[in-house]
Amino acid sequence: MQHTSAVGAGKLRRMRRMFGADGRGVFVAIDHAAYMGEGPPLGEPMYEIAAGRPDAVLATWHVARAYAGPLAGSGLVLRVDGGSSELGDRAAGDTNALLHRPEEALTIGADCVVVLAFPGAPDEDRSLTRLARLCSECELLGLPVMAEMIPGGWGQAVPWTAENVARAARIGAELGADIVKTVCPGPPEEFAEVVRACPVPVVALGGPKMATEDDVVALARGVVDAGGAGVAFGRNVWGSEKPRQLVERLREAVHGAADADRPSSTSPGAGR
Repeated sequence: MQHTSAVGAGKLRRMRRMFGADGRGVFVAIDHAAYMGEGPPLGEPMYEIAAGRPDAVLATWHVARAYAGPLAGSGLVLRVDGGSSELGDRAAGDTNALLHRPEEALTIGADCVVVLAFPGAPDEDRSLTRLARLCSECELLGLPVMAEMIPGGWGQAVPWTAENVARAARIGAELGADIVKTVCPGPPEEFAEVVRACPVPVVALGGPKMATEDDVVALARGVVDAGGAGVAFGRNVWGSEKPRQLVERLREAVHGAADADRPSSTSPGAGR
């Protein structure tokens, strides 16, 4: 008989809250305002996103606390790094730090924590060390870590080729991440190279607002067809005029029609 430690059981349960029985997940990123000071609209749009039943949300401390009721049916991936904003001049290098510790994340009900890392950037050691230390701490608590791996940083100090994105994803996994979130390096079929290189689930971020919502859904379907574990889309969801319907379409693209037709286990307005 196989036995699972308490820590291992914790990770299993929390991972299952974010990924369905098919091993796939639709994540909605609503953590942008922590550095933009704007972005995901508060109030009714948050309830609309929740009503679409994403598998999980990437959220700030405020969103996790203020919308705990509506979002209780989705896994919570808490953004724990930051400390810089877009209000002034863009920093020349990595000025971020860990803002919340793993134990604190657990107190607000996090199923996972997420941090950025920039392999290939001139000061890559800062973010990679931050990621590794966080993974070590979270391992002791059974708390999964999502590494948002951006090769060369947002300034693309190295090109976002399929090879570089794949190498960045592998680095994140080797440092202890349980999930990797990263860019789609080109057409969705190129994501297959990233998936093959990485031994943990890989989800694709959405990036800038796309021309149409059909494009958003097509990217999600293409990522999954390439072997990806799902998507983590932000402004393409919260920037939609009908975010609930878009999340439902993404669920169908990622999980299939049977899942999209499954009734919600919670009332859309719970906690309002």
